[in-house]
Amino acid sequence: MKRIAATFLVLIVSALVAAQDYPVFEPDKLRPDEFRERRERVKRELGAGTVAVVLTNPIRNRNNDVDFFFRGDSNFLYLTGFEEDSAALVLIPDGFELDGKRVTEILFCNVPTQQSITWLGYRMGPENAIKLLGFESALPNREFEATLSKIPAQKVSLSIPPNPEPGLIGRMNSHIQAYREGKDAGPNLRQMIQRHRQVKSPWEIELLKKAAEISALAHVEAMRAVRPGMYEYEIDALYRFVFRREGCADIGYEPIVGSGPNATILHYNTNRRKMEEGDLLLVDAAGEYMGYSADVTRTFPVNGKFSPEQRAVYEIVLRAADEGIAMCRAGVTTAQIGNRISQILADGLIELGIIQSRNQIGRYYMHGFGHGIGLDVHDPMPGTLVPGVVLTVEPGIYIKEGSPCDPKWWNIGIRIEDDILVTDGEPVNLSADAPRTVADIEKLMQETGIGNQPFRPWR
Repeated sequence: MKRIAATFLVLIVSALVAAQDYPVFEPDKLRPDEFRERRERVKRELGAGTVAVVLTNPIRNRNNDVDFFFRGDSNFLYLTGFEEDSAALVLIPDGFELDGKRVTEILFCNVPTQQSITWLGYRMGPENAIKLLGFESALPNREFEATLSKIPAQKVSLSIPPNPEPGLIGRMNSHIQAYREGKDAGPNLRQMIQRHRQVKSPWEIELLKKAAEISALAHVEAMRAVRPGMYEYEIDALYRFVFRREGCADIGYEPIVGSGPNATILHYNTNRRKMEEGDLLLVDAAGEYMGYSADVTRTFPVNGKFSPEQRAVYEIVLRAADEGIAMCRAGVTTAQIGNRISQILADGLIELGIIQSRNQIGRYYMHGFGHGIGLDVHDPMPGTLVPGVVLTVEPGIYIKEGSPCDPKWWNIGIRIEDDILVTDGEPVNLSADAPRTVADIEKLMQETGIGNQPFRPWR
């Protein structure tokens, strides 16, 4: 009798915990109608006889009992808005009888317990997922295997993140692989979702605009703060501070803070060098706002004044960036923009005597002109631009020491990157608040910023 009573008490406590109120700190993050419409579009494309399963990322270990900061899989976030780990979405266009109700979608997620609330904080749980995110149905993730095995399917489509081995997500994936045996492959779900992600909704554009504005503000503060004798990591810290203070939950990617010779390394992120008089500082850094990442780069002189050589190369890159941005219009192809930017950069370096022909531009410009941005910092983007596409334009010139040109050009690394919204008319530069011209940069750098003020002991 005591054991029965104790079990009954545990069930009551679990029910009360599961039904807890879930605090919503940022209501703009939750758009049930938008997420629901995305799922409906995918269900229509999947067609009859197909069941689709979408997994989020697992929690990954950093070291010992410390995990990396969790961030969900972008395809999963796009369809659900659900940001917790160990979750799965099953889409059933034909419908499935669940607890006396015919449903076409089921979210599987963690159920909050007293222990999880004490140690980890809030968990949305199935009931709140239905209420706050508009799912037809939601179940505890411990019921994933038993429920999935009962859903009839002729074809199975999957969107599973890379290497989903750890923990419960890994076990879910094993159940999925067993479930799909003997069934045909359905439409490529990852490609389908990524195609939908190419054009941003008005709500997504607002989030990207906010991310770009915060990122631009951080670049402004860096220009005010940097001085010879500072270390790259001091500027790195300043960017992270501004992002967090202004509402970004995370960085969009690890900041690139490269001074002097490090400015010529495309994905440098050691960020430990002491900056010296005469150095250029190239910073590629942006915040992630409510899951959407900007991508902004600025290059500026550590001492506040471009040398003649630095200025000459900078003006070429800026000219290429300006023309590339102007081309970001509906109907223009990304190939056309990329080709024009490469021509401008090549012709500029020929004029300076750094190269002798256009086909040598690859020596100093090794990457494409830009990419889409969104839930991923490199987001899906169509080959021909249409209104609602948001992309970067990021020409650059990187002249390493020892390059086959006059040594006066060595260690000049310059990239200018902005986030551009394609509209029915003129393109919109979402990151324009960060100075781009030589005159504006040098003027701003005469000011004192928050990032180079010394700390003072309290006594």
